[in-house]
Amino acid sequence: VLAGASLSPSGRYLVWVMRIGGYNEIHVRDLETKEVKRFSVGGSREHFGGVFVDWVAWKSDDRLMLAMTRLEVSRRGNREDGRIRAFTYGRAILSLSRDGSSIVPLKAPRADDGDPGEVLDTLPDDPDHILMTYRTGGGSLDVARVNVLTGAAVKVLGGHRRVLSYVTDNSGAVVGRVAYRGLTGRILLLEALNADGQWSEVYRLRRDEMRDLPDYEFLGATAQPGQIYVTVQPKVADGGNTAGVHIFDFRTRQMGPAIWQHERYDVSGIVVDPDTHELLAGCYWADIYRCDFSDRQDDAVMNGIRRFFGEGWSISVVSQARDGSRWLVQASAPNNPGEYYLFNVAERRMDPLGSIYPRLPEDQLGVMRRVDYTAPDGQALFGYLTRPAGAAPDAKLPLVVLPHGGPEMRDVMAYDMWVQFLATRGYQVFQPNFRGSSGMGRVFAEAGHRQWGLRMQDDVTAGVQTLISQGLADQGQVCIVGASYGGYAALQGGATQPDLYRCAISIAGPSDLMTMLRWERSEGGSDSDRYEYWVRSIGDPRTDQAAIEAASPLRRAESWSIPLLLIHGEEDDVVPVAQSRAMERALRRAGKPVRLVEMEGAGHNGWSRVQEITVMTEMEAFLRQHLPVPAPAPAVADEAVADETDEPRAEPQAEAAPAA
Repeated sequence: VLAGASLSPSGRYLVWVMRIGGYNEIHVRDLETKEVKRFSVGGSREHFGGVFVDWVAWKSDDRLMLAMTRLEVSRRGNREDGRIRAFTYGRAILSLSRDGSSIVPLKAPRADDGDPGEVLDTLPDDPDHILMTYRTGGGSLDVARVNVLTGAAVKVLGGHRRVLSYVTDNSGAVVGRVAYRGLTGRILLLEALNADGQWSEVYRLRRDEMRDLPDYEFLGATAQPGQIYVTVQPKVADGGNTAGVHIFDFRTRQMGPAIWQHERYDVSGIVVDPDTHELLAGCYWADIYRCDFSDRQDDAVMNGIRRFFGEGWSISVVSQARDGSRWLVQASAPNNPGEYYLFNVAERRMDPLGSIYPRLPEDQLGVMRRVDYTAPDGQALFGYLTRPAGAAPDAKLPLVVLPHGGPEMRDVMAYDMWVQFLATRGYQVFQPNFRGSSGMGRVFAEAGHRQWGLRMQDDVTAGVQTLISQGLADQGQVCIVGASYGGYAALQGGATQPDLYRCAISIAGPSDLMTMLRWERSEGGSDSDRYEYWVRSIGDPRTDQAAIEAASPLRRAESWSIPLLLIHGEEDDVVPVAQSRAMERALRRAGKPVRLVEMEGAGHNGWSRVQEITVMTEMEAFLRQHLPVPAPAPAVADEAVADETDEPRAEPQAEAAPAA
């Protein structure tokens, strides 16, 4: 596995992390001499843990910074399935020479060895220092200046326990911070640092606005002191729709107008000149990830790179030399989780560096395309259909409908492990972007509010019916599968449309929305951010009880008729496992076909590889029984699941590719 690649400031050196057979290696390549230095930084085993590389970054051309986590697990009898007896956990941030020597531990003043703090700013213009944040014994979040050559650390700014993070400008000066107020942390404050060292409130935010779709997200420093690029979600009163890039000035406390904005899609990132901090491009997810450059010459370069890869590839700029002479880009596609390339701007030459998961066979993975369709009320919608490699254009293959979670998320034309796993088993997979999905503006996202089981479900149904009407699928040869909100959509589809769906799989999905809202209220209080978010999304139990109950699949247990598989993590703190347990009990009492698989120690997401395999194995067995593929599935087996132990290709290649 290849990860964490980046260019040194001059663009002469390239660093990346290789994971080979459970061991971590740092590779540093001199792009002029082609010499590669390698040094080991430990390893890990699946059931016993070990050392994991969190990130690697350049401080200067001569010095690297490396962050690692150690998590070692002791099991009874030293067996893989033995009960956990003890564990050791700690983190480290190191400074080291380019060749792996002269290692210096970096940590904040009086910090424990296993809890060094976090890097706040690498201070590119200061060769010897970085800024780190750390929690004191009293819980205050303070800032320290740390010497990367000696490890000496000096506190430069004090905070308090309610500070969550700090903001720095292009000079490394701390200009702002985010803190919370109130017993529940319901109110977030964006504060600016005054000349006298005191803090002034600039904006007041609710906590849920710092979730997946925050009103403000800091993107990086501008060329001017005290100014920061931010993405801003437009307000209804402003008449805007998509999130754009603005400049916030901490000195004047003023938010400027949008300097970059796409008319259809929310901004997802930016490209900034590494030397001048000038905004070069705004990036967004259309079907693929795109970055539109404001400079015509830079945009021509990016268009040339896109032509080099062809249609369907997402291109992102990972890092650049400070003089702009070299770009490190990552290219990915639905059948390729990513490859690194080095682009020489002057020579217009693209050099391949390596694949993230080299063992995945692209030509045997599923082929994805966009499907446009219209909802019954006239709303234009789209989704993505992935069909097995080599499938005949007119083949009516068994269809798995896979609504995304969130619900304020979205699917894109990118590699998806579950999609490819199912496609290599002979299924075609449909991912609809229903109303309520994010990334396509405020209006489209808010159109899903209080539409659980209604408009959002209708949008999923309309997509399936479009595929049937186009002759790509047969009614009765469709199952619906999803996780989180997608798990709810699977339950609701199975409960209300047994004539459309042959079976359903719900993974960590809510089944009783009234109970779910009560649980949210008990967890955080009726005035908490989480509860207010779900009230806006689902409905208010005080005024919408009948509608909420009608949209709850649990209430339809008596009329349920199709086979159902429920999978849930026992430690889920987002959708409690009680939601799946209640659904299983109700269906068993009604004599309906249901099976519940509970995963010990698993949360809502962030599963281990073993837990991921458990989920996919259960899905495959259930679908094989209830939605069998008529012909043998393609020979590709478990390689659709990216494996951290994959052996990489030979040393990344430097042969020149055709000019972009």
